[in-house]
Amino acid sequence: MDAAFEVFSEVGIHAASVEMIAERADFTRGAFYSNFDTKEELFLALAERGNNERLALLRGSVANIDVIMPTLVGSTEGKLSAAELGPIVASFLEQQGENRLWFLFQSELRLLAMRDPEVGKLYLEQKKAADTEFGSIISAAFDAVGLTPALDSVELANVLMNTYEAALQEAIMRGGNKVQEDAHQLFMQRLLGLIGQLAS
Repeated sequence: MDAAFEVFSEVGIHAASVEMIAERADFTRGAFYSNFDTKEELFLALAERGNNERLALLRGSVANIDVIMPTLVGSTEGKLSAAELGPIVASFLEQQGENRLWFLFQSELRLLAMRDPEVGKLYLEQKKAADTEFGSIISAAFDAVGLTPALDSVELANVLMNTYEAALQEAIMRGGNKVQEDAHQLFMQRLLGLIGQLAS
């Protein structure tokens, strides 16, 4: 599955072949077919695994929010400024491992979902679950620092995630070997202006 994730991310689902995946994993075609009937089945299994892993990372990043937030707020009279809250929000989005490959994989998944209604249905179900949980986490972070979101939690998650993904996409297109750093810088520039509009 790890080898398939790399291949799908690098060349796309249509260009990827079972042979390419098996060779990258140092397995045979037979080993592939003993686990999956098609590369599309493997692709969807990877999407589910990736979403579950990232939600687990998000949960872990705020496992101690009741301890962390009061410490952060302690010297700010109960509130954080946009400049102080921004890095906290960014950290939730960036604690996802290698975001470049995941974003490329997700882009492939979106294309497949738009072309195949069955995949589209599955994609929307996974996205709704992820947005709901991420929205709850971000809303809790806002609440912990005395801010009230101007949007419901799912819409808040969508705005923040779309902003981050746009920054990551631009950083990937720029090239170079500092994609994560460039994406963070772009995201922070846009986020600081957004927070004032997203919460009061």
